[in-house]
Formats: sequence, structure tokens, C-alpha cells
Amino acid sequence: MHFDIGRTAKRLRWAVWIVWAGIVLAYLFGRLGLETDFLRVRSRVDDSATGPIMVIADATIILLSIALYHLSRMLGAIGDGDLFSARVVSAFRAFAFWLLLVALVWIAAPIAAAVIEGPDDARHIELRFQLRDVLTVGIALILFLVARLLERARTIDEEMREIV
Repeated sequence: MHFDIGRTAKRLRWAVWIVWAGIVLAYLFGRLGLETDFLRVRSRVDDSATGPIMVIADATIILLSIALYHLSRMLGAIGDGDLFSARVVSAFRAFAFWLLLVALVWIAAPIAAAVIEGPDDARHIELRFQLRDVLTVGIALILFLVARLLERARTIDEEMREIV
């Protein structure tokens, strides 16, 4: 049983690395304006976007990379046979934390950028929330609950080993 979970975790870790590399490469292509005959990356932000908007995008990619690194650490530990170890729980908790930071940056950074740049009308600031932002915050918070469940499973596993 542990062998199947470990093998699946190793496969998922490779998938995370591949997706992570794809995200970073696509971002770099778009950020640097690189194009090939078969690949053209465009963002929803116009090509003249500079300043706070690009800083937000850069920060998001960095935070997402940190989150995926911790997810990769967790999957590696599970692949090594640790199911409920402190290493797995801490890596999973770190993944949830950094994913939550990504979501909070998506929500708070555009507001901060609008305040810094100053709105067209000094008495009017428009706040926009996307469903993606709210869902990501909710999922990250649920991941914290899952981390607590993993921690509890670890203590039960340790108690069971003491009994036997």
C-alpha cells in the first residue's frame, strides 16, 4: 500500500516540476516579449504595462514558485515513504501558507497599486474581486485544515506504533 502511494507521489512530483517549469517559462516568454513561430504568449494586461502591475505579476510568480517548491518537498517526502511525518506536515503547511500569500497578493496588490498610482478621480477608487481570488483564499484555508488533519494522523500513527 505504501509503495503505491510513494509511486504516485513521485509521479505527482514530476508533474508539479513540469507544470512549474511551464508556468515560469510561459511567464518569462510573456514578460520578455519573446515569440517563436509556434508559441506566442500574451497577457491580459496591455504590452505597455509597467510599474506596479508588473511588480504584482513578478511577485505572484515568485510566491507561486515558493509554494510549488514546498509542494514538491512534501511529495518528495511521501515518495520516500514518509506518510505522516513532521517533514510532510510542515512542507504541506508551508505550501498552504505560500498559496494563501499568492491569493492575498492577487486581492491586495491591485488595491495598493490603485492607491499608489492615484485614481483618475481623486474621490473614486474601484475595487474588483474575482471569483478566482476568493476561491484560492478558501482553498488555501482548507489546506490548513488538511494540514491539521495530517498532524493528527501523525500522532495517531505514533500512538499505534507504541501499542504494537
